[in-house]
Amino acid sequence: MVNATPTGAHSPADRPPRPPRLVDEIVFFPVEAGSADGLLPFVLRGVRMRRVFVRAATLTLGLGLLPVGAPCADPVAPFVDPPFTSECGAIHHFGEGVAPPVDGCAFDPLCVEYEKRDITATNGGAIDFLAAEPARFAIAIPKCRYWQLDHWRVQVSPGAPTIVGWDGDYWFNKRNSTGAAELNNFTIGGQPAGAGEVADLIEPLDPDLAQVIRSYGAGPGGGGGASFPAGSGFGDPSCGAPEACTDDPAVSKARAAVAAQCDCATAARHDLYLDCVRDAVAAEVAAGRLSPACSDDLVSCASRSTCGWPGAVTCYRTDATGSTTCDIRRDPAACRAPQGGTAAVGDTTSCCDPRTVEGCS
Repeated sequence: MVNATPTGAHSPADRPPRPPRLVDEIVFFPVEAGSADGLLPFVLRGVRMRRVFVRAATLTLGLGLLPVGAPCADPVAPFVDPPFTSECGAIHHFGEGVAPPVDGCAFDPLCVEYEKRDITATNGGAIDFLAAEPARFAIAIPKCRYWQLDHWRVQVSPGAPTIVGWDGDYWFNKRNSTGAAELNNFTIGGQPAGAGEVADLIEPLDPDLAQVIRSYGAGPGGGGGASFPAGSGFGDPSCGAPEACTDDPAVSKARAAVAAQCDCATAARHDLYLDCVRDAVAAEVAAGRLSPACSDDLVSCASRSTCGWPGAVTCYRTDATGSTTCDIRRDPAACRAPQGGTAAVGDTTSCCDPRTVEGCS
């Protein structure tokens, strides 16, 4: 775990998961020209998309967060990131068709990223995708706090234009029954598309998934993502009481508001960036949107960032005992390993944000 200062439908999740049914047949039929500028050559049919998509939706979009039909609690827009990101330590990345070890990801919160870009007909990608889903489902359900990012791309064969695609971002926190979900970056035939366009394409084959996309999709024709308030019905007393700042979605909202006012990428100097953050945080506290007890966390994380330091990087150094710390270094060359240890340049701008690592390492 990185020593970092914290920052502040009815779902099939209530049904036991079934083993995936393998595809009986895969048939393709052409779509008339004019759809997505004529770039959409095929749509999966024999696999019925229901077997691929509905199962995927129930296992990775469901989890009590994306109900098909009547939701268990009214969502509250807009979507917000999980407030516990600083406690993730790392985002555990899994490649195409890679199933996480059921007993190997003991972290809680568990934060994962799945590549689902190879759901294809000709090279077994669809089979690999389905085979990996039960393990992904199994490691998520027992967790008290869980955050998942994933990238969906369905194509006929490797390298072929994407039939449909999108990215997903969803989390839950059983400590206070909160969560959120958003689908974004939609494409048809490899070209940008609106959530409504993708939903229209999928609806004849899978009306439930189409409704999910319309409800939680960002962009034209979508609901823009949503968050769920405390008391949404999927809490677990055994997870313990929520912590004041790291479990409060209000901190996520405040963090997003500060980021909108103080852009890290365009910050001219680090001190000016910090001044902006302090002022923005103070405004959130004054407006009653952020607890004063959580304000120092946001400012501290801004101070431990590369914002306003051209060329600077986050540097993760692990010593001989296995303890990892994060610091800001002026450039990648300055990120050096301690004696008997290792060093790695991070992929984030702040030491408070979780870096990406492969698998359950």
